[in-house]
Amino acid sequence: MNKKLLETYALAVCFVSMGCLSIFGGIFLYSVVEIFFPEEMNSPRMHYPPQLYNQGAVNIHPTVPPIAGQRLPPSYEKEQSEIDVGEINTQASKNIRQDIEVANSYMKSQSIMSMVRSAIVVLISSLVFAFHWRIAKRARN
Repeated sequence: MNKKLLETYALAVCFVSMGCLSIFGGIFLYSVVEIFFPEEMNSPRMHYPPQLYNQGAVNIHPTVPPIAGQRLPPSYEKEQSEIDVGEINTQASKNIRQDIEVANSYMKSQSIMSMVRSAIVVLISSLVFAFHWRIAKRARN
């Protein structure tokens, strides 16, 4: 095989593998940051607000007591009669905190899986790079 062509092929593969190393190295580092700083990476604006219930022309939040003369959906009427407003707001706060903790733990597990994927690609790209770099060196000499 023509040595110049072999060298060009090997260097082209090295170039592509360096691109993969750069991209997946960045993804790996981003995943590490997500694991160590989940609260900063998963800010509250990323969480969806609770569902609003439509009562005619007014949207009602399930944790806010209804405006005088309006009623909550039937599933919440029983809860409202048994629990006062302070307890409803405390329970809502607990639920929101719990949702944020679940979201953070989910993000951590997703980050760990992303790290593993990135590490596999970086390892394979490194092996491909080293192998083809040797081929390019031999073809040059």
